[in-house]
Amino acid sequence: MSRVGRVTFDVGLPLDGYVAGPHQSLENPLGEGGEQLHRWMFEEPEANTAALESIAAPTAFVMGRNMFAPGRGPWDEAWRGWWGEEPPYHAPVFVLTHHPREPLVMQGTTFFFVTDGIKSALSQALAASRDGHVGIAGGASTMRAYLAAGLVDEFGLHVAPVLLGAGERLLEGLGGLRVEPGPVSSNHLVTHLSYRVVRGLVGE
Repeated sequence: MSRVGRVTFDVGLPLDGYVAGPHQSLENPLGEGGEQLHRWMFEEPEANTAALESIAAPTAFVMGRNMFAPGRGPWDEAWRGWWGEEPPYHAPVFVLTHHPREPLVMQGTTFFFVTDGIKSALSQALAASRDGHVGIAGGASTMRAYLAAGLVDEFGLHVAPVLLGAGERLLEGLGGLRVEPGPVSSNHLVTHLSYRVVRGLVGE
């Protein structure tokens, strides 16, 4: 896939590398203990301004279905996302799915539902972005798929000093990924790491 633009993601992690805790549910959308990964965003935003600006910088997003809704199969048309009527995205969002659904217009954004794969979703997001900057919003399997396909340019890991003990690992199976480290900053709630992808998986 040839493209012009910049593709990034930012994700919160515990020390043991899981993106979310086990047993995701309506009551615990990040899994059990997953809310600990994001304390720094809400408790000390002024100490983490650069990281928060990086997360908000893309002008279009791609996300996996589970990042938008629980379950699989045909859509429950009443479901409008985990976030209520004011989602945290203020740009177009392209949701990967196997089941068609009409675009969902919400405050500050429109969710588009893409049934023909990660490359199509990225192409649509790049076309919709104001400046060619697309963010992969999650979850772990979607970020991993874009990394494995060589479609990510940079990513940030925001590591909280906690252990979840189970869940889904971000970098599982990506042992051949080559990256260069970027700036690092930290405080008592989080360590912000950044990386630039310099080549795809070995053998590509």
